[in-house]
Amino acid sequence: MYKNIVPLLTLNNGNKIPQIGYGTYQCKGKELKEGIKYAIQVGYTHIDSASYYKNGQDIRVPQREDFFITSKIAPQEQGYENTIQACKKILQDLDTKYLDLLLIHWPGALGCKPNSPDNATIRLQTYKALEQLFQEGLIKNIGVSNFLKHHLEHLLQYCRIKPAINQIEVHPLCWDQPTIQFCQQQNILIEAYSPIARNDPKLIQNKNMIELSKKYNKTVAQISLRWALQKGYIVLPKSKTPKYIKENIEIFDIQISEEDIKIIDNLNQNYHTCWDPSTITY
Repeated sequence: MYKNIVPLLTLNNGNKIPQIGYGTYQCKGKELKEGIKYAIQVGYTHIDSASYYKNGQDIRVPQREDFFITSKIAPQEQGYENTIQACKKILQDLDTKYLDLLLIHWPGALGCKPNSPDNATIRLQTYKALEQLFQEGLIKNIGVSNFLKHHLEHLLQYCRIKPAINQIEVHPLCWDQPTIQFCQQQNILIEAYSPIARNDPKLIQNKNMIELSKKYNKTVAQISLRWALQKGYIVLPKSKTPKYIKENIEIFDIQISEEDIKIIDNLNQNYHTCWDPSTITY
């Protein structure tokens, strides 16, 4: 139904990615299978997953080539050989021959202290494995998640293939301007996870957001998603409820004014509802 109106953004290698994806965090089994089935009915063709979610066996699509599927290498899977093996298991769980996108889930590796230089060393090994998997055709695009500007600057000194994506927490109360600007300068697309702040009252009950919700006749969640789309980000809303799955994609019939975009921009307070990558200092 919405398939043709979800924009395709162009990655730095020329490949395309749907600007809205269906998030699968903390969802598995029958609940996830039914959620994906309904999401497909209303127009989602992009599904975001991760090995850490342990739900790959529940993610199935009718025609693989029509869908964009992402997964991620968990902190405990980092390192060159570990990443190669982790990718093979991800492919097996998803019952697919390739991934559209594989990301390093976190800039730190399990067992390393946040300020340890070993994090940077293992990150590079992990990314080298992604480059190898890309060369073999098992991954169509590679990228990172939760990387801040300094993590990216280090990676870009050594990588052969520039990351196509940086998936970070982005919503009106949390958008890391230095990291986002750096990614834009480097032609690395921003993917926004937790784009409605996990329905945190600080966002959902924010007076400015409620006023804009009334003005545009949309929910606060829809205003948050539309704001992110107009900023050029990919959004990954997650819901198990058909009503909200549908609402999350019904955001193409409004255009938030530049004045109102600035009002939303000014709500930023670096408020994380998930893990904070600034803890990985090296």
